[in-house]
Amino acid sequence: MLTRAAALALIVATATALAACGKKGDPEYPSGTQMEKRTQPDGSTVEKPKRPDRPFVLDGLLN
Repeated sequence: MLTRAAALALIVATATALAACGKKGDPEYPSGTQMEKRTQPDGSTVEKPKRPDRPFVLDGLLN
């Protein structure tokens, strides 16, 4: 049988291994996503997905 310390070490090692899974980088958007070019403050351009025009309930009061 595992002792408590060994069980705890196994749980911590498993959690650490699972937390490290993943891919670092920009998100991948679904095919067919409309992209637009945006100019950054340093002058370079970046393609970002086009944001949908969804008005918020309080926009009339805030504007």
